[in-house]
Amino acid sequence: MNIKKRMRLLTLLAVAMFSIQAASAIEVPHDTIYFYKTWNQMMNLTPEALIIDPYIEVVTPYQIMFLTEDEDLNDAMLSDYVAATLGDSIWMISSDYVKRNFSGDTKKLNGYVPLFFNDKTAFMIYAKFDYIDRVIFENGNPVDKTPDFYYMDFTHNNVIKVTPSALSALLEDYHDLQVRYEGMKDYKKPEIIEDYFYKYIDRVTGDFMKPYILDLVADDVSIE
Repeated sequence: MNIKKRMRLLTLLAVAMFSIQAASAIEVPHDTIYFYKTWNQMMNLTPEALIIDPYIEVVTPYQIMFLTEDEDLNDAMLSDYVAATLGDSIWMISSDYVKRNFSGDTKKLNGYVPLFFNDKTAFMIYAKFDYIDRVIFENGNPVDKTPDFYYMDFTHNNVIKVTPSALSALLEDYHDLQVRYEGMKDYKKPEIIEDYFYKYIDRVTGDFMKPYILDLVADDVSIE
C-alpha cells in the first residue's frame, strides 16, 4: 500500500476511533497508551513509557487528553513526551511539544492531535470546533468538520497549515505538480487540496535529495 492510501486509511481510523464515544470522558478497558520522548524512538517503535487502562477525554475527534487520578502525571503526559500511540497504528502528537519546538501555525493546536509520518515527512490533522460543535459532539452526535492538514517542516522548524497558497509554495520543488495544481479550476476545494497534498507527500517520500527526519531532529533536545 502506498503512503497516500495508507495515510488516508489511518486518517479514517483515527477519526473513527475518536468518534466511537462522544462522552466528555471515557474509559478504554484493558488498553495501553505508549509514550515516546524522541523521534528516534518513534521511528523504531521503542516507547519510553506506557500507561494501562487510562481515561481518554475526547474533546473533539482531533483533540484528546489522557487522564489519570494523578494531576502531575496528567501534566507530564502532555509536556514530557513527543507522541503517543493507542494500539500499534493510531499516532498522536503533543501540542505542547509542537508549540515549544516549531513556529508557524501552531496556536490552534491543543492536547494530543492525530499525527501521520514516515521517515521523511510528518503532518497533523486538526479541525476547530466552536461551542455549538462541542455541544453537538458531547451529546453523542457526529460533527461534519473537514480537518486541515498541518505540515511539519523540520528544516525550518515550522508548521504550515495547508491552504491553497501554502500548498502552491510546497509544490515549488515539484514544478509539474505545481502547474497541474494551480491549473485546477477547483484548486481551493478541500478534496483537491487533499489530493495534491498527498501527491506532495508521495514525492517527498521518494525524493533521494530530501533529508530524513532523524537527520534534522536532535533527539536529546526533542522535548525541551
